[in-house]
Amino acid sequence: MGPKKLLIILTLGLVLLPATPALAQEITEDDIAAQLMCQCGCVLVLAHCDHIECGSGVPMKALVGQKLAQGESQQEILDYFVAQYGEQVLASPVKKGFNLIVWILPFAVILGGGGIVYVVLKQWVWRGRQPPSVSGAEEWDEDEKYQKQLEKELREFSEGGFR
Repeated sequence: MGPKKLLIILTLGLVLLPATPALAQEITEDDIAAQLMCQCGCVLVLAHCDHIECGSGVPMKALVGQKLAQGESQQEILDYFVAQYGEQVLASPVKKGFNLIVWILPFAVILGGGGIVYVVLKQWVWRGRQPPSVSGAEEWDEDEKYQKQLEKELREFSEGGFR
């Protein structure tokens, strides 16, 4: 094989290397515990619950380890805990049904708020560029009336002087 072919093969290998799937990592007890909430009332994720008097954290972790040793998959273990404690045992809500609101609503609110701010700012800037909208005839009459009054008072002042 010539040096050109070797260079092409080496280049293709380096380009396609990121496209190859990563080797599957073995699921650990901590990986599953990070997806479950401790049921002792501490509102911590099971992997981080290390209270001395925690009555459910240690047994739950032990059960996860036992089920992993029996060869159960991650999803089977999570399903077991959901069946045992309900969906509140999951650290993040399931992405289906009514729970989709929890996943979609924050982004919708941010986008809607950004849209409202954009529209308000655009109208504010547009109003600032418009000349004041007072009818020309009324404005002219008011100006003329004040102009005559000013001239009259100036005449009286200059003729009479200071009193």
